[in-house]
Amino acid sequence: MKPAIPTSAPKAPVDSANFRRALGTFLTGVTVVTCVDDLGQPRGFTANSFTSVSLDPPLVLVCIAKSAQSIDAFVGAHGFGISILAEHQKPVSQLFASKSPEKFKSVRWLPGSTGAPRLAEGIAWFDCHTRQRVDAGDHVVLIGEVVQFSADGGSPLGYCQGNYVSFGLVHEAVDQERARTIFGCIVNLGDRVLLCRRAGNASWTLPTTSLVEEGSSSHQVLRGMLDGMKVCAELSFLFSVYDVPKRGETHIFYRGSLTAAPAGGQDGALEARLFDFAHIPWSDFPLPQTRSMLRRYLREQAADSFGIYVDGFGHRRVATLNAAPEDWGAEHGSAD
Repeated sequence: MKPAIPTSAPKAPVDSANFRRALGTFLTGVTVVTCVDDLGQPRGFTANSFTSVSLDPPLVLVCIAKSAQSIDAFVGAHGFGISILAEHQKPVSQLFASKSPEKFKSVRWLPGSTGAPRLAEGIAWFDCHTRQRVDAGDHVVLIGEVVQFSADGGSPLGYCQGNYVSFGLVHEAVDQERARTIFGCIVNLGDRVLLCRRAGNASWTLPTTSLVEEGSSSHQVLRGMLDGMKVCAELSFLFSVYDVPKRGETHIFYRGSLTAAPAGGQDGALEARLFDFAHIPWSDFPLPQTRSMLRRYLREQAADSFGIYVDGFGHRRVATLNAAPEDWGAEHGSAD
């Protein structure tokens, strides 16, 4: 015999502040939800109340507070967009969490097929037709059918217990049997960073190459590439390892410094040039992971505090290097 199910139970008062803190222990990503109002103006807010609902049909949901300034616009809109923020987009999250009337003047965005804006430099976006609006206490749940989306990869911005969290960490080891390995380097001379481009290509990016000779080391491969461009540089530590699943590649980047400005040489395949930190052609970079990594390098270069990042499937980790490298013999005596 099944136990009787009570039809009602006394309601204990819920402390709103404690309830919010308990909910805040759930680690989430950070999104910006957007739409256009009945005047055709873009509207948006920061949200971590985003989740998938169904794969067939493709449904997602977000929640918006009834007290939000844009509640009428979102309830009345025929569609909405969701942009998942990358780890360097904390200022974007803060902007859209504010009451600033100039939100969309401060970011790059494009209209989706529903008209809802999608933000640039995020790691994924979804364009949705509104399927259902559900009244839920002090919020409204918007359920949307995804009509268009893109996922470019990269490290997401996280949020937990009232603080932003970085996920930019990963793989303890690289399985070279599973993925093609691309080697690259970030080297600078003062406030300028070295970029290169291939013959016939107008886009600049970081120097990269693949391991083409069996038994050759990553430093040997990179050294050969730099020598071909007549670039004098000293490579130091591993800086970042990340996967590009769509390409079946693992990228391994080292950091270093130039000992002299490039001589302007070109080996027939690659041309090198120094770019000021303030004038890096970000839109040229083919991969969002590379943009994110270089932005992180510039921040750490300014702080003179570097880390080794491993970013891919499985574990995500970072090892921080707070001191400059020292010659072993200077402190411990020379060794043969």
